[in-house]
Amino acid sequence: MLVFAIMILALLILLCFQFLGEGTVRLLHLFIPGPVLGMVYFFIALVLYPPLKQKVEALSQFMNAHLALFFVPAGVGIIDYFDLFGKYGWAMGVTLLVSTTVTLAVTAWFFNVLIKKNQTETSHD
Repeated sequence: MLVFAIMILALLILLCFQFLGEGTVRLLHLFIPGPVLGMVYFFIALVLYPPLKQKVEALSQFMNAHLALFFVPAGVGIIDYFDLFGKYGWAMGVTLLVSTTVTLAVTAWFFNVLIKKNQTETSHD
């Protein structure tokens, strides 16, 4: 019963950060999704208050172990709109391929920039 209470508390903590992000986005009419801003708030909270990690760690491990269940709604959506894949499937495939390639390229470039910056900072020390 204690484990259940800890999981509920952790879920409430995560939901509070999500709602905080959603509320900020709606209040300020921001262009980013509310859950993303909630994750930023959660990251800041973890940096400022490290004991928060122990409060949500068990729930995070549980959710990671059952991550496949979170793809069920996406699978149902694909089946529900399967006719659109016949009509626009090639465009979705090209978009997915291009966006993945651009994301990987920008990530690799940024990683190299950070490595070079770190090397110059350590060589000056």
